[in-house]
Amino acid sequence: MSGCWVLPVILVEELSKSRTGKHAVRKLAFIVSKDGGIRRVECREWLDAPKTYTRGWSRACSVELGENEYAVQVHLVKNLYGHVKGYILVYDREGNVVFRAVYRRLKLRRSFGHPRYAWIVKRVAEELKLPVKRYNLGVVV
Repeated sequence: MSGCWVLPVILVEELSKSRTGKHAVRKLAFIVSKDGGIRRVECREWLDAPKTYTRGWSRACSVELGENEYAVQVHLVKNLYGHVKGYILVYDREGNVVFRAVYRRLKLRRSFGHPRYAWIVKRVAEELKLPVKRYNLGVVV
């Protein structure tokens, strides 16, 4: 794939709460290698990003990926009743979204993308110790 444009992927980390404290957002950024290794994004210069709610912080970083690496953006929201829902996005090294999984009611379901990237989402969910009752990612992983 020489001659391809390799665009940096912009990943966001956020921890914010609503003014009343009834809702909270958590965004996490990871880099997953093909051998299954997961690491948090380490950036020299974090830029301030707009946050979802008033209290808390948010920052963004531009990441260039290696040959066998994928960028993962996790977006989780907790509501008034303590229910957590959100989504997980997987980016390839060109900056394209290749897989999206939705997390609702303790179920992780594929929204779009090829099932060959399902192992990345499952690996990140296990790393976060996300309580998952059922995986519906398109393949048995």
